[in-house]
Amino acid sequence: MNITYINFWDFSISQYARQISTQADFYQMLLTSAGAVRDFVYLPTQLKPASRAEIKITKTTFSDCSFAKTDFENLEFYNCNFFNCKFNLSKFIDCKFHDCKFTFVNMSFVQVTNSYLDANSFGNIIPNYRNFKIAVKSSNMCVTFFQTLYHNANDTGQEQHKLSADYHFQKWKGLNLIQKRFVNRPFSYKISLTEFLKKYPISLFQYIFTGYGYKIWNFLFSFLLGFSFFLTINHIMWKQFNVCERDVPLQSFSCIVPNFKTSIFYTLDATTKLIDSQMQPTSDSGMFWLCGQGVFGFLLLTGVINIISNKFVK
Repeated sequence: MNITYINFWDFSISQYARQISTQADFYQMLLTSAGAVRDFVYLPTQLKPASRAEIKITKTTFSDCSFAKTDFENLEFYNCNFFNCKFNLSKFIDCKFHDCKFTFVNMSFVQVTNSYLDANSFGNIIPNYRNFKIAVKSSNMCVTFFQTLYHNANDTGQEQHKLSADYHFQKWKGLNLIQKRFVNRPFSYKISLTEFLKKYPISLFQYIFTGYGYKIWNFLFSFLLGFSFFLTINHIMWKQFNVCERDVPLQSFSCIVPNFKTSIFYTLDATTKLIDSQMQPTSDSGMFWLCGQGVFGFLLLTGVINIISNKFVK
């Protein structure tokens, strides 16, 4: 992976076995490719269809190739895959990409104008997002690129693509904070530890808890995890909490012997306030954990409002 990553930033054309000198050669290569082309560098500065037959490029896999400094114009790609490709300093003008995937692609300083591009197609822009070191080193490129996609989607009225681009932008912006703090880069400054601690924990929390307000499954997982945690605490420490009935007697309630059904009702009340369980802790430890569940419930409400705002209001 380290060797591949080094090549990721190697922009020399000598590493490619084939050099495509004209646009006609490129389309001829596609005709004889059987759906897969690899190991080439496209040298012309423009890729613009000269005939109607050249507009659509379908079901083609491009791998280990370079389109650096190329202006793509009036092209449509359908079900195409791009792996280990370089598009640095390229431009996409009036292009459409439908059901395409980009994996391990260098999109540094790419410009996108009036084009149809789904940011989710670039979910694997850096091959191993879980490879934390590689992701951090490339975060500045990803932040700039997804910001470009956001502005393109906003300018062209692609609302769903704009939301997707914003999610990926926020995700990589969080990693970029780590880069700015811990990675030495030329022509850049390191942010202070205070600034890092002021921004990164909040960004990480938003990413895990709600996916920056875009991922309902993140929210559901966080809720189930938090609810299960508090349910376990409430059930185990029920006797220490010294919970009492408030207004009316409850059928299965006991302040001494923990009851799983009662623990569920109490936890639902403490974390969501959707029901009135008629139960109140009287010990200090009980009040402490009740306050903790109240804060968790407040964060739940904030997350729900954020998701609803992004999904149905924007």
